[in-house]
Amino acid sequence: MSTSLVKLDQLGHDVREQLAQLTLAAAREHSPEWLVDLDAARAELAAARDLGVVALAALDVRGQPLGWVAASHSWGRVWELQPLIVATDHQRQGHGRRLVREVERIAAAAGALTMMLGTSDTTGATTLGGVDLYHDTFGRIADAECLTSHPLAFWLRVGYRIVGVIPDAEGSGKPSISLARRL
Repeated sequence: MSTSLVKLDQLGHDVREQLAQLTLAAAREHSPEWLVDLDAARAELAAARDLGVVALAALDVRGQPLGWVAASHSWGRVWELQPLIVATDHQRQGHGRRLVREVERIAAAAGALTMMLGTSDTTGATTLGGVDLYHDTFGRIADAECLTSHPLAFWLRVGYRIVGVIPDAEGSGKPSISLARRL
């Protein structure tokens, strides 16, 4: 099935509402504490429509949303990608990779040299969750892997590398994992 990429601010209310619903469902799967309800998902989409944010949605041939991505200039030659959302029933079909590559292309054209992002492990899905990251931090980063389904696996597959962690960022044993990729 062919997809098209469309700027988020060009979508109608109904499609944005569908994006909010799939955003909440996807967030509950990997980061259940991130978005507590549909209003929080709507707020995330609204924030992505701010000035200076590049936000794209992937639509199928019928115009139904499959996912979306947002990125913006952070500082210097660094952009931050936040978030990438793909509907749970459309993951592992190339939609996320396509969204990421397009937002990277736009950032590079604007002068970015690095794209960074963060993901959290609040569910113990990686070897970085549920452990004391203050002990042998760099060794644990070097040996990091996914124990169950987690976005970290996707980010590593598309060329991002772990550049740091913030231990206990989301609670005891629940780190924030920082990743980056040269553009």
